[in-house]
Amino acid sequence: MIERCTTGISGFDIITQGGFVKNSSNLLVGGAGSGKTTFMLQFLWNGAVTFNEPGIYCSFEPDIVETLYDGMSFGWDFAKLNEQDRVKFLRFSPRTSVNELKNELTKLISKYQAKRICLDPASILALNENDVGKIRENLFDLVSLMKRLKVTSILSSEFMEDEEGSVETGIWSKTDILKFLCDSVTILYERGLNKESDRALKIMKMRRTNHVRNPIDMELTSTGINLVS
Repeated sequence: MIERCTTGISGFDIITQGGFVKNSSNLLVGGAGSGKTTFMLQFLWNGAVTFNEPGIYCSFEPDIVETLYDGMSFGWDFAKLNEQDRVKFLRFSPRTSVNELKNELTKLISKYQAKRICLDPASILALNENDVGKIRENLFDLVSLMKRLKVTSILSSEFMEDEEGSVETGIWSKTDILKFLCDSVTILYERGLNKESDRALKIMKMRRTNHVRNPIDMELTSTGINLVS
């Protein structure tokens, strides 16, 4: 039996044999408005409230308060969980080096006994580095560290869709290596694929999992993400 980290996201655990593999690193890819942040917040909320697994949300965006407001729109009071040290929200400068981030995460995961962690967006870690070899090395070290620390992680990355909802050429850019380093790759489509919903989700890969391979319609409801099978 493979131990799972149940997401609690409606429909997702069904199509993945119970959720992410425990202590795995998982890449979440999507364009603007596709639901990446909602997916990560729902993953952390359910972890803390339903499964008693503390979490950490690491943001490289300018205003983390907006993320807290996003959570409140679904009824998730992360400000309260943050005060209780059950889900900590942390902002890092885009100029933070991977080594600095690794050192800080090691301390924080130990301090809060975190079991789930989200980095949003992880692609910014390659922003100030042009050496492809160095980028690969840094990202490999980061993914390896989180596995050693026994946390289930989600790293977000971005792409643009064309008008048909297809992924544009070259979306992976500098962080292409994350497709191979991470144990799973899930793509969120803002325009949908099956034409029955305005959004869709497709699992590109998930190691040690007999997951559903076709696109699944996805809705953003008042309580979060819901997959429509």
